[in-house]
Amino acid sequence: MATSAKPLRASIVQCRGTPYEVGRAQAVAFAASLKGKAFLRKKKFWLPSWLNMRTEERAFRMYAPSLWEEIGGIAEGLGIPMERAVTYFGNGGMRMPTGGCSAVMSNGVYGRNYDFRVRQYDARFTLVQASGSYASIGGSHMLTGRLDGMNERGLSIGLHLIRAKPAAPGLLSIMLVRRVLDSCATTAEAIDLLRRLPHAMKYNYSLLDAGGTAAVVEAGAGAVAVRIGDWLACTNHFQSAQLQRLNRRPAHSIGRLPPLEGWAAAGLSAEQTFTALNHPDSPAFHIYATGTQTLHTIVTEPAKRRILIGIGGDAAALDEDMLDVDFARWVAGEDLPVTQLASRLQPRPPIATIARRVRAVAARGRMRTRHHAERSRS
Repeated sequence: MATSAKPLRASIVQCRGTPYEVGRAQAVAFAASLKGKAFLRKKKFWLPSWLNMRTEERAFRMYAPSLWEEIGGIAEGLGIPMERAVTYFGNGGMRMPTGGCSAVMSNGVYGRNYDFRVRQYDARFTLVQASGSYASIGGSHMLTGRLDGMNERGLSIGLHLIRAKPAAPGLLSIMLVRRVLDSCATTAEAIDLLRRLPHAMKYNYSLLDAGGTAAVVEAGAGAVAVRIGDWLACTNHFQSAQLQRLNRRPAHSIGRLPPLEGWAAAGLSAEQTFTALNHPDSPAFHIYATGTQTLHTIVTEPAKRRILIGIGGDAAALDEDMLDVDFARWVAGEDLPVTQLASRLQPRPPIATIARRVRAVAARGRMRTRHHAERSRS
């Protein structure tokens, strides 16, 4: 029996100032949320065995100095020791987002769905204008991390999990996305940065800049490959010959590619891309038996500094369910008049229906894999 739709709300947090002041402002907003109140009720906490504050500070000073200051502001704003702030909001203590994600980049439009478990979703979009960094807007994870977004130069980025384990010493994907948004103006700059930074896990990073340059960076510890094209689609597997051997059971991910590639080749408008991704009947909109489902959709027009944000499904049906942001006006000092987005989660269909859909997508993926193998042999 299908379950009934449940309400879903996402907060909109807007912060300006120094990195420290941005951290304090985020802490204040977090403390007022249900998750923040639950976090602060836990008076006892144990430091993990891996935590070495000198090592953590040295790593942040080397790779993300402004974020170290931001974490200091979070500690101050929440009234907690720096050690606890580093554990929960720094690079080592973040709970990694591990859902499946789909993206298309074409015709000056970047579109992306983020799929994850509802209970672990932060449901938070943050607009940040910190001194010394580019201003940005995007999906937030554990305050300092970003799932996706666009910065004031129009550069748009999203993450796509390949494999979380084994993990290597390095930066987590949500930190890497934040670093790109903070410091890169173009796809070329983002590629260069992602080549230089250490990667803890295997992820794809989909990119589009204001000049229309699209790329997918396939990255893991010690290995980075880049795909560039007039239009691109990206899911949750490596496509480069160099890294394909590192994929984990990619049939479902491969099966999701054809409709995305079709939309990318067609050069859809921003509104068409949003509807294609966010409609509950879309082949890119997912509800899995594991409880993972499409939680938000973002579509950007980098050249116009415009971003559309919707949570749940069918967000474009009602204007109040979709946020249409002129980010250049926000950067100029005009705050958004909203503090949250409201929608409803799509009801989960019967398990048998979900299983049939999963098998169908996986079958498409296996057929596509065999086709590529046969073509490479011929």
